[in-house]
Amino acid sequence: MGKLQGILSFEALMETGAAVGIKILEVGGTLLLCWIIIRIVNRVAQKFFQKQTQKQRLAMSERKANTLNTITSSVLKYVVYFIGLFTILNLLGVDPKSLLVIASAGSVAIGLGAQSVVTDMLEGFFIFFEDHFAVGDVVTIQNITGTVESVTLRYTKIRDAQGKVHIIPNGSVGIVTNMSSEFINAIVNVGVAYEENIDHVLLILQDEMKKTSDMESILETPVILGVVGLDESAVTIRIVAKCMVKTNFAVEVELRRRIKNRFDQEEIEIPFPQRIVHIVKEKEEA
Repeated sequence: MGKLQGILSFEALMETGAAVGIKILEVGGTLLLCWIIIRIVNRVAQKFFQKQTQKQRLAMSERKANTLNTITSSVLKYVVYFIGLFTILNLLGVDPKSLLVIASAGSVAIGLGAQSVVTDMLEGFFIFFEDHFAVGDVVTIQNITGTVESVTLRYTKIRDAQGKVHIIPNGSVGIVTNMSSEFINAIVNVGVAYEENIDHVLLILQDEMKKTSDMESILETPVILGVVGLDESAVTIRIVAKCMVKTNFAVEVELRRRIKNRFDQEEIEIPFPQRIVHIVKEKEEA
């Protein structure tokens, strides 16, 4: 009798183990399926938006297509995970009616305790539909300047010049300075010695700026604003060049090179810090 009970208990244990193993496989299969679906959907969405940029009529800009692609991928990812979670709970034996109760309680919890998440998502919609900025734009947000790598419903990811990635919730974006909207100005300050004839220097700079037509990044002939500073050792002249977005730093570097070479040809002195020291000798007392 005891031997029979042992056999029965062993069989029950095996059946329980098999049932648990099947459940684990089903849950793992569901997670794997969700991952595969997300990968497929992301690729399909990416190809779809790329085709929209290649249309001859009513084509979508590349920056907007990239932004819409990241937002769409984010939304679909949450939807797939949400469905996957409910599927797993159902596989574990949770009653569908209980799932509805859990969903209702979850929505109440989101409304009461996750207001910041809702705010982030609403701001994400406004950022996209009002075109505040898009993927690839160079922006300044919260004193952080960098290139927008992705925009989702909840956050914006920016990579600065040092390669650091900053993740900013959309609800706290605040004031945005977009340096990739249509054009950007390259600004170059040039210092010349006080001994130089300023009017002559301005004429030379104007002549040199006319020669920048060979620079594709510059949209218009750079403007000489004039003298903007009388510093300790130099007279500062400012030049502003309207150029294509993301090219201002390269344009500034090239303009400085050309100006330096032209000043060397014209023998115009670029000053260096100087100090004049007056030595006063005290009269010897008689």
